[in-house]
Amino acid sequence: MNNILSLTKLLFFSYYLSWGALSPYISRYFSKVGLSGTEIGFLQGLTALLALFLPPIWGFIADAKKWQKQMLLLSLYGMALGLGLYYYSHNFLFLLIATLIYASANGPISPLLDSIALKAAEVSESSYGNIRLYGSVGYAVLASLMPYLYNYVGNPGIIFLVSLAFIILTILLVYRLPEDVVSTKVFLNNSFSALRKGFFRLIKDPAFAGLMVIAFLARVAVVPYYNFFAMYLEGLQASTFVVGNTWFIAILGEVLVLYNSERWLRKIGTKKLLLLSLALSATRWLIYANVNNPWVIFSLQWLHGFTFAALHAVIVKLVKKLAPSGMEVSAQSLYAAINLGLGGFVGSIVMGYIYDYFGGAEAIVQAVGALFVLSAVLTIVAFFIANFSLKKLDK
Repeated sequence: MNNILSLTKLLFFSYYLSWGALSPYISRYFSKVGLSGTEIGFLQGLTALLALFLPPIWGFIADAKKWQKQMLLLSLYGMALGLGLYYYSHNFLFLLIATLIYASANGPISPLLDSIALKAAEVSESSYGNIRLYGSVGYAVLASLMPYLYNYVGNPGIIFLVSLAFIILTILLVYRLPEDVVSTKVFLNNSFSALRKGFFRLIKDPAFAGLMVIAFLARVAVVPYYNFFAMYLEGLQASTFVVGNTWFIAILGEVLVLYNSERWLRKIGTKKLLLLSLALSATRWLIYANVNNPWVIFSLQWLHGFTFAALHAVIVKLVKKLAPSGMEVSAQSLYAAINLGLGGFVGSIVMGYIYDYFGGAEAIVQAVGALFVLSAVLTIVAFFIANFSLKKLDK
């Protein structure tokens, strides 16, 4: 069983190494090859839109046929193809094609990996948080090292080659997954008809619906942080040290929270940890909006452990709890679609409009400050929904 646990941790570490090499720097690459702000925004919005529609379809097939491994491999091969196309693409049309392939393949991976982690944790008597933290570590390692590699090589396309190398490693690791973690057999009793009935039962569950509203609001609230935070720090005239290490502190917070998440869940329960995460997140956004000292903001970056890690770990466990038998991947995929897809798409559009309304890059501190106020309001709304609507979370 320890071998299963070690392999799953390595799988998360490898995949998020690839993600850390690419995600923080792809917008910079788009800018370097001459794309306009509108074109960059379109590609980012397209990525979120694809994450809305594809994961539920992928998850539905994976549950119906017990093809988790096949679907995961298909997604990873698609990502590899997309990364290869990215490297040789230098205009909007070819980058659009690469984005369509890469984002279509990438969208379903998170719920597939989460379902594997939950099963691996169960059979090895570990916890989801202790597996997922290896993904955060991997992301932090490459996100921190890539600027140095980028400056040394002088080729902005290096991000795609490094990301591709770790996707290939991830593919090799998936082939080694044992059958008791990922079934590859067709279960005839798990028919599409039965899954369709289970799907409608799931979305009619008030607790699940409330959880999806919380996931949506939390994702919209975090969009300004992911899209504008580096520019915001520069607007505050933060030092190179602060700008360069702010993500490291955030990921460190994720790792610490994930490491302790299972113990906290046992001690205070899922609902209280969810409420604590939302309360700390709202406080964080309010401080970011009103305190213009980069060192204060830098010192609070560890709160990202609650804004993302604790919130995600709680929702993943609750989705597993609420999912009908045999629909574990479908339920996680629906969560990914609502959170990453719908939340990311709506958040990018709404926050982008508000950003421009308050002055955009010409008044970056004022504009992003306004966005963080809205983030706090949305998170507070999510807090009250969790507190008063999700009665099942008390159990």
